[in-house]
Order: sequence, then structure tokens, then C-alpha cells
Amino acid sequence: MKTDFDRERSWWDAKADKEELDLADEAVNRALRWREIERRLSDVESILDVGGGTGAFSIPLARRGYRVTHVDFSPAMLEIARRKAGALDIEFVEANATGLPYEDQSFDLVLNMDGAISFCGSEASRALAETCRTARGTVIVTVANRAIQVPGWVRAGITVSGQFTPAVREMMENGMWHQDQFPENPAMSKGCTQDYVGAFKAFLTDELRSLLEAQDMSISRIGGIGSLSSLCGNETVRTIVSDEKLLEEFVDLCEYYDRLILPEGPGTLQRAGLIAVAERK
Repeated sequence: MKTDFDRERSWWDAKADKEELDLADEAVNRALRWREIERRLSDVESILDVGGGTGAFSIPLARRGYRVTHVDFSPAMLEIARRKAGALDIEFVEANATGLPYEDQSFDLVLNMDGAISFCGSEASRALAETCRTARGTVIVTVANRAIQVPGWVRAGITVSGQFTPAVREMMENGMWHQDQFPENPAMSKGCTQDYVGAFKAFLTDELRSLLEAQDMSISRIGGIGSLSSLCGNETVRTIVSDEKLLEEFVDLCEYYDRLILPEGPGTLQRAGLIAVAERK
């Protein structure tokens, strides 16, 4: 089913005030993404942050002197980001990730993290292609990981109907969700912002790899991000993130786990649990 981007924009506007409120293991995910970014900043001058939200990454990077362009299609997100940025030299642009207004290979580093690919739903592959097209050097993308999304759909289906809904099979086989696809879907979204879960695409590792390689990208890293945190459970993670020292040590453990123990793991429960780093060939 096609993604209604006007509906999606309204939904993201409604979520803007809570965009940087870390729930469950979101702080772990964010810390791991920062570590990956830090490794890729050598010789970088220009950065495009697609789906930059309220500026969690674009603003700190601009403060460090990088030439940053921040793209989002939510006016509410952009308004908050502009206010936070103050006098910082950041270019803020309202645009859809599926049609970026830039020439090919315009930026040294392109970030596309959290929802700007997966929440394009049926247009997710197009959004990924646009990210790659604008990169002169490296892209870092995070997308929804089907390995962690399927259990969530199972829980939601059982909760609302006491059985496995058609949406569970759809997520398992195709990684797709649309609010209007099956009669049970609206009930599965109750309690979310606007009782809605946006059009959604969750990826498998091999699927994401194939799409990146089709864009003439060479992959440096691909796999789950923060799998250890989802496997430890929310209660343990809450204890860890409340202690700065524990959190730093835990992020070290998560990196080791992701790279050497379970590289294609489920990733974090919150935020996007599948990461890829790739360079232009």
C-alpha cells in the first residue's frame, strides 16, 4: 500500500516534542551511533543529515565546525531544531527523503538514521537510494530491523485479538506495515501517538546489503546495533542508563557483542536496530 506522506508529516509533527526523549534502550542506540559517526569524520567537511529531526546529531556536528545541512519533512521538527541551533551555521531544509534536492555526490558524509528510511514504507528503497546518490564518500544509515520488529508485532496482535493477526505474517515475510492494510491493524496501534503507527518497512541484513550494493556502495559494516541491550531486558537497561559510568561500560560491551558475538543480532528494541556503513566505490 502506498505511503500517504501528508498523513506521515502530521504524525511526525505530533511526535516532535518527544523526539529526543530517550525511552528504554534509546540512549544506548544513540551512543552507539555517535561512536560510528566519530570513526568516519576524518577528511570530512560537508555533512547531510537526512531525517535530522530536532538536531540530535546535526547541531553537535555543526558546533564542531562541520558544514552541516539538516533535512527533515516535519515542520515541527525543523522549528525545534532551528530554535536549538540558535546562531549556528546550519542549513535547514524541508524535504522528503525520497526526493532530496541535491546533486549527485554533493556531501562527504550522509547520515540517514531513525525513521527517514523505514517510515517511508513502500518508498523505503527509494529513500535509501537517494541517500546513497547524494554521498561523495560515506553513508551511515540505520533502519528498522525485522529481527526485533516481528516479536513486537506478535505481542501487539496477541494483545488486541488473542491470536496471530495477518500483520504478523506480513511483517515476518515482507517487513511491511500499513495502518489500513488489515482490519486488526488500527487496534494494534492504540496507545501510540495519534493511535497510529506510520507506514513502515523493516529490513533483513541481506536485503539492506543488496540495496546498498545496487547503488554502487562498498559496505564496511552492516548488522544489528545494540542487540545486547534488547536481550538484557528493559529493567536492566534502565538501571544502566541511570548511571553514566555504567552506561559507558555497557556501550563498550554492546560494541563487542555486535561485532564479535552476534553481528546479525536483533539490535535495540527502540530506535532503528540495523546499521550499515558504506562508501562510494
